[in-house]
Amino acid sequence: MTVKKLITVIQIIGFSICLNGQTKIIGNFQLMEEWSNEIYLLAITDYTNVFASTNKYNIDTAIVDKKGDFEFQLNKIPCTECLYRIDVRPKESNGAMIFNGISKENFALFELKENQTIKISGKANQLTKSFTIEGEQKNWSYEDIRKLREPIYEIADRLYNQFTNSEFLKGKDIDSLKAAGIKKIIEITEKNNEELLELMKESSNIYDKTIGSKLYDYDMKMDNDIIIYEMMSNQLKETYSSHQYLKQLNENIYETKHVMPKGSIAPSLNLPDDKGKQRNLYEIGKNLILIDFWASWCAPCRHENRVTVKPLYEKYKEKGFIVYSVSMDDKKEKWIKAIERDEMNWINVSDLLGSHSPVYKTYKIDGLPTTYLIDKEGFTIIAKNIRGDELRKFVAEYYKK
Repeated sequence: MTVKKLITVIQIIGFSICLNGQTKIIGNFQLMEEWSNEIYLLAITDYTNVFASTNKYNIDTAIVDKKGDFEFQLNKIPCTECLYRIDVRPKESNGAMIFNGISKENFALFELKENQTIKISGKANQLTKSFTIEGEQKNWSYEDIRKLREPIYEIADRLYNQFTNSEFLKGKDIDSLKAAGIKKIIEITEKNNEELLELMKESSNIYDKTIGSKLYDYDMKMDNDIIIYEMMSNQLKETYSSHQYLKQLNENIYETKHVMPKGSIAPSLNLPDDKGKQRNLYEIGKNLILIDFWASWCAPCRHENRVTVKPLYEKYKEKGFIVYSVSMDDKKEKWIKAIERDEMNWINVSDLLGSHSPVYKTYKIDGLPTTYLIDKEGFTIIAKNIRGDELRKFVAEYYKK
């Protein structure tokens, strides 16, 4: 072997050792004009936070140069059983910011494996929709689910553009427009959920199932679909028995079934109403009580109050049906205005502490709207987080008995 060949072999071996000791993400993002040239790499160790605006999972930053090129180099990846996310942020952003569900989505969500080099390309102004991955191994990415959800994002994008267009909104009834928009999104989402559910059932990949479950059903709650989540857990238990995402899924299933489950006693509530009078949950009602946690800024809450709760209350109040609405607002004037606007002619209470209210922990609230149906007899919880047609049927059946 000549000296020249020997040097070449040594160089190749040295390069291989370098590659084997590092994981690299090289990439190119175009259309960066609106975005900071500093981008962020996150290791999402809790799958319930894959779409969260947070710095909690940041592991590295990189600079996008004038050509759009960037590179992340990791001597060791922090986890092999998690997903990774690259975020671009608006130039004026003061912290983490995720645009989710519209064309301006600004993140790439994907799987990363130890000692591999992958290339990510995309348009920064539509990063989630446009990014692609090249590499020597097939990595899971958000691409398939994102494409499946495109019909929802198209209508959401159209509504977003309308509600940020002051000319379009001139002289229009904003609340009515919002109600119509929410109704349309719910209709499209329910149809799209059937396709997403098929993907989740048929796929053997843990990320299709867990990330799909974060999008399945417009209210994003397990209560109504616990059978689906248990089915996914059973399908994953052999192949992914030690995977942290499966452990988290099982913990969420357990909490949904056993933390304030149906049959347990509803915790006491004694809050001031919109006139300043204390209203004790245990001292109201004759039979069926709907406890509704909502807020004036929550469009799905207000839509549900107008199209489902109000007609139900009018129909069954003479039979003893009571609605006990707990607002999570922190501004009284906004709370009162929403009550009047939506004609919520039932019991409305609030401590006006917003997200600092102890009610959040008392009733295990992780999002709005949250609802419980209580039987006055023993104050037992007989249903959780049902709404729309399901709530109508439940109340009708209750009074048939």
